[in-house]
Amino acid sequence: MRLWWITEFKFKINDKKYLKTELIYIFIIVILTLILWPSKTLDVNKYSIPDLFLIFSLSHFLFITYLSSLISSGNLLAEREFKTLSLVKYSDLSIPNIILGRVFSTLLYILYLFVILFPFNLIINFSRDISRIFMLYFLLILDTIPLIGLGALWSTFINPSLNWLFHWISYLVFIIIPFIFPSTFFLFPLNNILWLVGAENILYVSVNFDPPKHIPIIILFYLLIFLISILIAQKRLKYYKGEEKE
Repeated sequence: MRLWWITEFKFKINDKKYLKTELIYIFIIVILTLILWPSKTLDVNKYSIPDLFLIFSLSHFLFITYLSSLISSGNLLAEREFKTLSLVKYSDLSIPNIILGRVFSTLLYILYLFVILFPFNLIINFSRDISRIFMLYFLLILDTIPLIGLGALWSTFINPSLNWLFHWISYLVFIIIPFIFPSTFFLFPLNNILWLVGAENILYVSVNFDPPKHIPIIILFYLLIFLISILIAQKRLKYYKGEEKE
């Protein structure tokens, strides 16, 4: 398999459109930090907001999962120059290589964002124990897997309106369903993040999360969504490529 997606990843980290997105997000969380920090001198020892980490965990969740869906579906402005359909039409890459390459490229970019955000998260964590930052990152990666798979599927739609609509629907469903159907809480990402940072103490929601029991279920459930999305995407692209040859 040609590792063309590494070149695409390098493009992502050097592209000004991506840089603009990163700087806007970092600017927003820095402003939030300055507003919410309890000490005017930014003294860590005067920390008095027990769930400040919660605010930024949710911020990362909303930003990173949305961005992963946006990139994989090809709806980010920078991605429009490298649409999945264009790769199928004009490149000599195989369809599985194209789909998996887009997935790996997006995952690498998310890991790159984690590196950028790590110093900030370390400050906000207010603890020598950084294990919960890595747990947050693990859950965020887990949360992006089904959205990246679905995004890859949406990128195979020729109609950009349908692509955009499905991208938004899949993103919102993963946020809203836990609140509509509380019994499904352990299958969807927002409640996993809430469990991690103790949000039930603030939002008064009951999160009975049992990691040994629920983490394997979440992984299997997310992988199932991802694999089904990838398989359907490949089938759609084979059909599209066959039509193009005709």
